[in-house]
Amino acid sequence: MSERESYVQEWIEQVSKKHKELGGFAICPYASGSDTLIKDTPIDDIVPEPGYDVILFIVEDFWKPAKIRKWVAKYNEEYPLYWFVEDLACENTYINGVKTNNPQLNLILCQSRRKIAQMRKKLAKTDYYNYWSEEYLNEVLGDDKKLIQKIKSPCPYQAKKELIDEVLDYESSK
Repeated sequence: MSERESYVQEWIEQVSKKHKELGGFAICPYASGSDTLIKDTPIDDIVPEPGYDVILFIVEDFWKPAKIRKWVAKYNEEYPLYWFVEDLACENTYINGVKTNNPQLNLILCQSRRKIAQMRKKLAKTDYYNYWSEEYLNEVLGDDKKLIQKIKSPCPYQAKKELIDEVLDYESSK
């Protein structure tokens, strides 16, 4: 294992630690038990590999954040069964004051969309997402945010009404 890959392995251990600021949750509650592949690879040579819960691609340090985001968007379009997201050393991110990004390397994370949705549904039944800012929820969860809001809806009638309204809106847009 290279020095950079070892660093990412240590970072995984850090995001797996529980924090009182997060209600006893880890930054990434499933990180420690995941089947993970860490690959140090050029940004233009990223390909998902089935059989892993998460793949962390370590990409070159010289890329600017906007360019990395363009690559992430390209990969999300090219591989629709997978979810790609960047973790940039130069952009600090936090959940309720707890730093979530790694400060040394630019990473592109890759996960099965189906598996990540299943994990998010489980977490939505807890108070895990209550610690996230609205901005962070939008950035990380994207469209899954609507799903999580429905799961967390305190009023079953309201959740059912919203679902019916959504179906009616969809039907009328045809």
